[in-house]
Amino acid sequence: MKDLTQCRAEIDAIDAQLVALFEQRMRVSRDVALCKAENHIDILDASREEAVLAGRAALVSEDVLRAPTVALYREIMRLSRDEQRRFLESRSQSTLVAYNGVPGAFSEGAVVGFFGEDCARINFKTFDEVFAAVADGRAKYGVVPVENSSSGSINTVYDLMGQYRCHIVGEQLVRVEQCLLGVPGATIDDITTVLSHEQGFAQCPAFLGQHPDWAQKPYFNTAIAAKHVAEMGDRRCAAIASRLAAKHYGLDILAPDIHSFTGNHTRFFVVSTTPSPIGLPDKATLTFTLRHERGTLMRALSSFVALGMNLTHIESRPLHESNWEYCFYVDLIGNVAEDNLRVLLNSLASDCENCRLLGAYRAAKEEEHA
Repeated sequence: MKDLTQCRAEIDAIDAQLVALFEQRMRVSRDVALCKAENHIDILDASREEAVLAGRAALVSEDVLRAPTVALYREIMRLSRDEQRRFLESRSQSTLVAYNGVPGAFSEGAVVGFFGEDCARINFKTFDEVFAAVADGRAKYGVVPVENSSSGSINTVYDLMGQYRCHIVGEQLVRVEQCLLGVPGATIDDITTVLSHEQGFAQCPAFLGQHPDWAQKPYFNTAIAAKHVAEMGDRRCAAIASRLAAKHYGLDILAPDIHSFTGNHTRFFVVSTTPSPIGLPDKATLTFTLRHERGTLMRALSSFVALGMNLTHIESRPLHESNWEYCFYVDLIGNVAEDNLRVLLNSLASDCENCRLLGAYRAAKEEEHA
């Protein structure tokens, strides 16, 4: 019979081998991370992990050790995912934040509100260009609008989330506050023409109703309208845009807060190629496609209820390749810990296809605005 000293010596020798193998496994995990990043594949592949756990359990000869083996490998795979994320983050030298529109746009306001005034940022004309810059590493994060409290969802952004396989790592709310901007020295009495985005005009009906003689000239967005007013230098022209636009283009605020709807907010996603949230996550967004069978939506929704999750938003998008079938996007709050979300995805799998966690992230606070 072995004594305690001999047993401990054997364990030390085994542990030395385990540590060496663990280091080797983590090095391979970094190679896996590179492959996933290059092909825009999520780090978490729940179905693959379940298959691996079943395979490892099958290798165990003693029945009593199967459950502990599954628990061990579940933890090893969690550590592997963490290492993949850490490794990809360490390779990204860029701290640049991409947004759409010109400086002074509400999108830049979302960037400043989330990352601070001093953050390095770059603007692009389209949402597609923002996602592309994040995907190919030119920018570490992208900030894109996903929903307005008055006009609803921005469907293009949802489509691009799937196309580029980006992850939501943060959320920002920007209160839409419109002002009348003019060149220095101008007054309201000078104005004959107002430039803005069509929504800018639509958000200020009461104020514009007081000036029925003003010509309204639509522009691509409010910040571009402000930029054009500054370039023209004409005291008769004004723009409806944000305070940030006035600051960027050296314009005077002729009339502040002219919007009629004080509760109007635009919601922005902060996206990245890796799923590491910025802040402690308390909210999650996922997408799934229902099987074209009776009762699947009811059963899918019951999965959220069973896990004590509260749906705060549900959005459907038609599938381009199938008539009258839809892809759903769901926001939820509650217990969004990684293990709980894995259970949710497994539960949805019986009635849904293409289930994907878009991100777990810290929910924006209502008072946050540019």
